Formats: sequence, C-alpha cells, structure tokens
Amino acid sequence: MRVLGLTGGISCGKSTVVKVIERSGVPVIDCDKIARQIVQPGSSGLNAIVKEFGKDVLQADGSLDRKGLGKIIFNDKEQRRKLNKITIPRITQTIIWSLFSHFIVGTPLVVIDAPTLYETKSLLPVCHSVIVVATTEEKQLEWLMARDKSAEKDAKARISAQMPVSSKVEMAEKVVWNTGTREEAEKKTMAIIKEFQNNLGLSRLFSGPGLGGAG
Repeated sequence: MRVLGLTGGISCGKSTVVKVIERSGVPVIDCDKIARQIVQPGSSGLNAIVKEFGKDVLQADGSLDRKGLGKIIFNDKEQRRKLNKITIPRITQTIIWSLFSHFIVGTPLVVIDAPTLYETKSLLPVCHSVIVVATTEEKQLEWLMARDKSAEKDAKARISAQMPVSSKVEMAEKVVWNTGTREEAEKKTMAIIKEFQNNLGLSRLFSGPGLGGAG
C-alpha cells in the first residue's frame, strides 16, 4: 500500500483536488473531519480541552466553541502548543487505525488530506510522497477574502499565521499549481494520481509475491 500526503495553504484550492481524487476511486482520509470527531461531546479529547482551557470554550449544548477556542490560540503559540498536545496524538492514532484498515483489505493507494502536514510532522513518517496544492499569493488572498467575506488585513493575518506555501512547495514531491481554471487544476490532479497509480502497478510487477503493496 502507498500513502500520499496532501496539503497546501489556506484557500489554495485543496478541496477541488480532494474531490478529483475521490472521484478517481482513491480513498481520502480527512484530517479535519477526524479533528472534529475527536472533540465530540463526551469524548476524551473534549474533556482534555475543557480541563486545559476552561468551560468557556463550550457552547450551551456542551459542544466545543471552535470560534471561541480559535480566539484563544490564534496569536498565542503557547496556547496552540497546549491544544496540539491534546489533539495531534488523538488525530494521528485515528489515522493510523484507518490506514491499518485499508492495508488489511488490500487498498493499493490512500491519500491523507492534512492541512498542517508539514507543521505538525506527525504524519510525515507514514507518507511515501507528498502533494502540495499551491497558488500565487495574490490569488490566495483574493480567494480567502471572498470565501470568508473578510477584510484584507484579517485575511493576511490568517495567511501569515501559517507556514508559507512556498516552503511547502520546496518540500513536496508533486505540486498542483492552481493558478488557472478549475478544469486545469482537475486535469493536473488526475495526471498526478494516474502517475502514482501507474508506478504502483510497476512496483507490483517487479516485486515478489505479496510484497508489492506492503511497502
């Protein structure tokens, strides 16, 4: 089985790439979805967050107040470190179990959609290759402002709080440059996925029985 990490900057078009990959039949493990699951009411994750940050991070129905928590950690690295210490091990454990399930049933190729793949580094050891979705700084700012209906100052602050897309591009094996139309981005994505699928087929052809999908 081969595992691909998928990441990119905020508002670079990663969701478009994910949809293409899913349509191709390759399973995608969504880290954001898992991050929401591990803080559901009654979970150990939410209990740990409340213990660390107080009951003010809860909404009236007992669920996590994401916006409230976001305000606490946004400009405070120490608070972000405390939150990551709670969430990252739980997210990673869930993903590892998911990968194990795919391995057991013989899934040949799996993609992990991880927005902070390079920042947290916890999932890099299980990724054979990494795909980064990137665009220009101008388009990133434009798309983020349009998506969140935010002011330019706020959008720039959110972008600057993340690792620069250029740094991720330098570390990636493959890059989907999302600088044109949606159709162009979709074609680039499909070409990359087909390349990995073809290489997977070759590795099976030239390896011993039962070994092609094990590495």
